Amino acid sequence: MVFQLTKSKNPFAKEQRVLFLPESWKRLISVVRHKAINGGYTLIEGDFGAGKSTFGMILEKRLLLDESVNCQRVQVHPLSTFDQICNQLPKERNKPLVVVVDDAHEASTSLLVHLTESMDNIFWLLLGEAGTSERVSDFYNNHVTLPLFTKQDCYEFLLKQLHDRPKMMQLSQMQSDTIWYASKGLPKLIIEQAEKSQQRLVGGYESNESFEKADKGWWTSAILGIAVVVFIVALIVTDSGDPKSSDLLNQKLDVIEDESTDDVDVKGQPGETTVDSEGLKSSELENAVSDPIAEIALSEPEPAPTELVVASKPDFEQWFEAQSRDHYSIQLYSNSKQQAAKDFQQSLDLADSYVYKAMVNNDVRYRVLWGAYATRAEAEQAVMSLPTHILNQQPWIRPFSAIASEISQ
Repeated sequence: MVFQLTKSKNPFAKEQRVLFLPESWKRLISVVRHKAINGGYTLIEGDFGAGKSTFGMILEKRLLLDESVNCQRVQVHPLSTFDQICNQLPKERNKPLVVVVDDAHEASTSLLVHLTESMDNIFWLLLGEAGTSERVSDFYNNHVTLPLFTKQDCYEFLLKQLHDRPKMMQLSQMQSDTIWYASKGLPKLIIEQAEKSQQRLVGGYESNESFEKADKGWWTSAILGIAVVVFIVALIVTDSGDPKSSDLLNQKLDVIEDESTDDVDVKGQPGETTVDSEGLKSSELENAVSDPIAEIALSEPEPAPTELVVASKPDFEQWFEAQSRDHYSIQLYSNSKQQAAKDFQQSLDLADSYVYKAMVNNDVRYRVLWGAYATRAEAEQAVMSLPTHILNQQPWIRPFSAIASEISQ
């Protein structure tokens, strides 16, 4: 489905964007549709620019919802109340209603608690930024992360977005992959990177047009170049025909030959000391070599034996303080008992795993972290490499900023 197009030069303008639906989003919407029949709620988290509002818009337009459920999207802000949201909903509900709560991270904690309470024929779908699940303990076991775009998703989105554009504005698979790597899978950054690529393409096209206009006078440039060459050749011929110039050239050549001969005689005279490439006279070099003390001084010292030092693993505090708060780690396990968390960590064959104490709504939790990653995409690749028995624990990608807030409580 495409919004109404305008004649704007920017194909990625907001009013021209397509509602692209990747396969991972389709699977998530199918899960939401089945869960909506029984009511309840689900929190979907995602970074800024991950496409949460677009996901809610796709649900609102019923692109994948059948007639068995209804859907309505509401926007919340810090002052929104539960009654205000309920007043926006239809009074009569003869079939399940999916209420998409956009920008749930802006809502107050008391409102979020209300949205976890069950209501007849209502399923609350909360869309919030990463870290929203930390605010209410019930979110811990009932939240998912909105999947980012894959390389293929990025390419298909760009194809759909630019399908009606001139050929010179189309993007190849290689250009799409470059955009995907630069955007790290975030749809917002994909659009920004694609806009920059389009500007470069259009700029190059305009430069070619300017070049073609300037190239129309190439005959004039060619004639001027030929005239310059003819002038230089005439000067050379004139100089070669002057006898005085020839005599002067012969004299310079004789002087150069005499100087080279003198150099050979000076260097080749017997009895004279010569200097080698390092600046030492040959006689001094012979004395230095024959002197046993000099031999010892000139010889290279034997390298001292190196001792292998194995760095000890830093404790959690040292490791955590060294991490940027903008980076990510993976939570593999959480338990109210410290020994259970330590036993789980010891059963892992993973480096950079740590157990730490967290306070969540005045409850003590002992959690197992693994690794530090600069981007969420890198952390997701690391999760995919985990064995099945660890994936069963539902690994959770978390920013260090959120971990720091629960440690400081």
